[in-house]
Amino acid sequence: MKNYSLLLVVALICCAFGLSQNPSYAQGRRLTKAQVDAVITPTLSQCSTTATQTVSTNGVTKNARLDPNSIIPTANMVAVSVDTVAKTMNGMWHGQIIGSPLDIKYDGTKEANVDYFWIIDTANAEGLIIALRNGNNSTAGMSLGVSNPPMLSYLICAHEGYIPNVEKGSEIHQFTKVSNSTANAADVLTRATGVPLTAGSTLTDMWQAIVASGYFQSLPAVAFAGGHFKPMQITEVPVASGPSQISMSWNAEYYGGGTTWIKFTPGVPMEGTEYTTFVVTSGTGGNYLVASTGNGQLAKVEAVSGGDYDLAFDSVTLGPLDTSTTTVASSPAKSTQRPRSDHRAGNRKFNHGRRSNR
Repeated sequence: MKNYSLLLVVALICCAFGLSQNPSYAQGRRLTKAQVDAVITPTLSQCSTTATQTVSTNGVTKNARLDPNSIIPTANMVAVSVDTVAKTMNGMWHGQIIGSPLDIKYDGTKEANVDYFWIIDTANAEGLIIALRNGNNSTAGMSLGVSNPPMLSYLICAHEGYIPNVEKGSEIHQFTKVSNSTANAADVLTRATGVPLTAGSTLTDMWQAIVASGYFQSLPAVAFAGGHFKPMQITEVPVASGPSQISMSWNAEYYGGGTTWIKFTPGVPMEGTEYTTFVVTSGTGGNYLVASTGNGQLAKVEAVSGGDYDLAFDSVTLGPLDTSTTTVASSPAKSTQRPRSDHRAGNRKFNHGRRSNR
C-alpha cells in the first residue's frame, strides 16, 4: 500500500524555465475554456510530458520544459472570497487513488480496497483524514446528489529527492465531496475505526479518543494512516497584478503503520505542516483553485518531528467552488503554523505531497 498522510505545497520550480521571455506571457494573453479545463483536470499523463511546446527567444527555437498553456494568465483569473472557499471545503469527502500504469509494481485492484475519506469542519478550522487498505467504504451511500460535485485532486509525479525516496510511479489522490455537513462524522469514523465516538463532538475530541483507544498502536489494516489538521487556515493573498490568490495552511499530526511508504513508528505521532497558495480561474463547470508550477505555489507537506516526510504535489485543484448563499465560519487569518524545517535546497525539491503506499 502507499502512505496516506495528508492533504493540501511553496514553490521551487517557479519560473517557467525561460518562458518568461516569451511575448505570449504579456498581459492580455488568454486561454480558451478548453485550455483552462485541461489545467484544472490533473491527469497522470502530465507526469510524462517533458517537451510539449517550442518557444523562440532572440531567434533561437528551443523545446519548452513547461507547456505555456498550463500557466493561467491574469486574463483568466477571477476573484473569490475566503467564505466561498470555506463553504466548498466544509463537509465530507470520499477519497480514491489513481495509480500509474507506468509503474511495473502498480496493482490497480489495491487502490479499490482503500477506505479513504476526509472530514473538514471549517467553522472549527480543523480536519480529520483516515486511510485504510481493508476493502471497506465508510462513506458508502453518501452523495451530494449533483452531477458535478466539488473535487479536490492531488497529482504527484515520481521525482528524485523526495523523502521518502520514491522514484517510480505517479498517482492522483482524488476526493469527491459527498456531504456539506459534518453532522454524521462520529458514525463514519466509528464505522472506519471501530472506536465508539459521541455524535456532536468536535473532530479534535474524536481524534483524541481514537488515539487514546490504542487504535494506531494496533494493526487495523495491511496499511493504514490518519491525520488531524488544526488550525486549518484559508486566507487571501494580494498580488501585484490580478485578483488575490488563496492561501491554505495547517498544522498536522499523523499516525500510521503497516506497509506504508512513510515508515511510521506505531503509536508515535509525526508532526508536520501542509501549505500551498492557489490562483483562481473559471472553467466550464465553475470556478476552480489551482496550485501548480507557474500557478500560485506548489502544495507541500513536511514533517518537523517524529519522522521524515518531505514531498510535493505537482498539481492541486479544487472545484467547482460552492456558489450557494449559505455561509460557514472561516478559519482565523493569523497563522499559528509551526516553524518550517530547514531544507537542503541543493538536493531536495521545496515540495508538498501526500503519498500512498504500495
